[in-house]
Amino acid sequence: MNNKGLELSMTVIVTIIISVLVFLGGMTMVWKFFGSTTEIQGAIDQNTKNQIEALLRDSNDLVAIPINSKMVIPGKEATFGLGVRNIQETQGFYVRIDFAGIFDSRGQKIEDIEPNPDYVEEQWLGNFQEQGPVSIAKNKFEIIPLRVRAAAMISGTEQTPRNSMAVFNVCVFAGNPGGECELSNKMNVYDKIRQVIIEIK
Repeated sequence: MNNKGLELSMTVIVTIIISVLVFLGGMTMVWKFFGSTTEIQGAIDQNTKNQIEALLRDSNDLVAIPINSKMVIPGKEATFGLGVRNIQETQGFYVRIDFAGIFDSRGQKIEDIEPNPDYVEEQWLGNFQEQGPVSIAKNKFEIIPLRVRAAAMISGTEQTPRNSMAVFNVCVFAGNPGGECELSNKMNVYDKIRQVIIEIK
């Protein structure tokens, strides 16, 4: 009887240890792919920061993404710098990214594949799909990192085609989250809708 009790206790202990290891492994993966904004901020180089500052200072633009296209291989990620200038009283700003489509190298929409926007936004954007509020004082600006990971798939069954471009709409909303980032919602967007492009190698 004691041996059976010991075997049961060992089974429970082994099960708990395996569960903890699986949980920690999962948390590590989440941190790796969807790390904090503070950590990703360091991926925006000084040259990009200078370009954003110059665009916001010298033009009438309230939102700037000086480098909006990056070449990426599936499984890797790209970080874009988004600058937001506030011309009103201190307020919070929200950023939203939505999948706009997949195109060939000439900019033509690829018709013979069916990307799943929800899948793309979950796998490619993670917790970077929506950010905010980012508080910006009057007549000041902030640089917000946008991180996109080029996943190997664009749906549960479709692979990401090579030599293609995945296009994402980028919207900034002032004061409150403004909903989805699409042309039908452009009246709520601070400044205007921008885009970032992932060129798949």
